[in-house]
Amino acid sequence: QAKPDSLLNEGIPAQIIPARPGVRAEEGMDENHNRIEEAFRKYLWRSSRPSHHLEDEAGAIRETIGDSGGDKEEQRLSADEQGGESRHKFEVIVCHGNVIRYFFCRALQLPPEAWLRLSVFNCSLTYLMIKPNGTVSCRLLGDIGHLGHDHTSFSMRQGLAWS
Repeated sequence: QAKPDSLLNEGIPAQIIPARPGVRAEEGMDENHNRIEEAFRKYLWRSSRPSHHLEDEAGAIRETIGDSGGDKEEQRLSADEQGGESRHKFEVIVCHGNVIRYFFCRALQLPPEAWLRLSVFNCSLTYLMIKPNGTVSCRLLGDIGHLGHDHTSFSMRQGLAWS
């Protein structure tokens, strides 16, 4: 069990564009932005060297590595380099919806200021996949299929009738 990480605390992660009347986002935004950006860099990252993994007929993994000259070198990875039994890694991050929406925008290389245009229900699931070659895709954003109607809420409102 992981210890709570204060980098994942609630906050306004980026400017609100377009601005919303009555919302004063400037207060504490710089501090919150830097902290939440630090969390993003801690938990979501791309490999420092671009590569593409392939499985051969025997199930062994080969890695194709591109260099700056465009030539590709192929090597067979040992079991240790494959990550033991599984070469997949899953991270479960539990945090506030504002942080999730900011991570989503940054991971998909969308403007971070778009975070408030997305909605994620409380207790929803978001699933981002980062491939070894750096490609990021979203499998789920704010999914609540595991919750009954009576257990859904968003922004202090119960159920699906909110605006």
